Amino acid sequence: MDFDINLMRDDRCTLVRVQGDIDVLSRERFEEAMFKVVESGEPLVVDMREVTFCDSTGLNAIVAANRRATEHGTSIALVALPPRVQRVFHITGVDKFIPVYETLREALGALPSTSRP
Repeated sequence: MDFDINLMRDDRCTLVRVQGDIDVLSRERFEEAMFKVVESGEPLVVDMREVTFCDSTGLNAIVAANRRATEHGTSIALVALPPRVQRVFHITGVDKFIPVYETLREALGALPSTSRP
C-alpha cells in the first residue's frame, strides 16, 4: 500500500491521518509533518487506524517527534493503532510514555480545553 498523510487543524490540535506503511521509505515525510506541527507548539494527534505496518524507523520517527514536542512545550497522542502496530508499541514500551487512545474522541477529550492564541 502507498503511504499518505493528511493534516487537519482545529482550535485544539492538529490531526495527522496516516495511511499505509510507516517505514524507511515514508519516515522522512512522516517525521517532517509531525515536526512541523510540534515546532509550532500545537498539540498533535496521530490517527493511525489505516496504518498497515510500522517498522523501527517509523517508531523512531514518532519517538523523535515526541521528544521535539516536549522541547516545544506541547504533546503527541496516538489514536486507533491496529493490533499489529499496537503490538510493536507495547513490546518496545513506547506506549508507556506516548499516550495511545482507542478513539479520536478520547484523545481530543484528554487535550487541554483552552484554545490556541
